Amino acid sequence: MNPDVWAFAAVSTVIVGLVASLCFIGVVTWKVLSRGGARPTSLPVDEDRLERLQQSVDAIAIEVERIAEAQRFSAKLLVERGESEVLRR
Repeated sequence: MNPDVWAFAAVSTVIVGLVASLCFIGVVTWKVLSRGGARPTSLPVDEDRLERLQQSVDAIAIEVERIAEAQRFSAKLLVERGESEVLRR
């Protein structure tokens, strides 16, 4: 068989596959975009739940600050204790 016929068949197959895949992508995109208007744009907000979450975050922040203060105090005591031991020697 003529090599030109094989080349034409290969190119035709690629073109048909490309057109089919582009049509599929177009149809899927169209369905997604046409269905997108029916969905709610935002979720309902539960104010009580958000308030409890904010209170929890505030409580955690206070506890973390207390822990940090305790660490600073402990470090200060260790430094002072270390200095007094150095002076004793």
